[in-house]
Amino acid sequence: MPDYSNYNSRTYGDYAKVWQSTGKCVFCDLKDKYIIMEKDGVVLTVNIFPYINGHLLIIPRRHFEDFDEATQKEWSAVKKLSEIGKYLLQNSLKVQSVWFLHRMGKGFKAQKTVAHAHAHLIPFDEKLFKWEFQEITTAPIDLASKLREGLDKK
Repeated sequence: MPDYSNYNSRTYGDYAKVWQSTGKCVFCDLKDKYIIMEKDGVVLTVNIFPYINGHLLIIPRRHFEDFDEATQKEWSAVKKLSEIGKYLLQNSLKVQSVWFLHRMGKGFKAQKTVAHAHAHLIPFDEKLFKWEFQEITTAPIDLASKLREGLDKK
């Protein structure tokens, strides 16, 4: 069996160096051989540095970093491609559940290693992510009230 360990982004510590050394945005330079399908300028593609087998990405062709900049047409394509990706994972790989992960914000503060908007379709596996629940210092009712106040300022 071939050794695919260099594709595991959690154990292959130099993967960021690979795309950072290209001198261009790797998501703007997607290779057709990895793309599953495209809709309205957004692609469904395999992740070449997956967290788990079956890890897919949804990436707009147009370069922007945060989905706040996406057009309605691009957002609709993201939704449709996420549905198709989920279907493919469930029917082709027999995946039970899929997480849709979309990091809001820019750069490493949002845990993005590529400064190009993208969303993940990740087959759920309880061993993949470990949650570290935090102490709750604001009661949910107080949080709701505070956030409603913020609506007045928008």
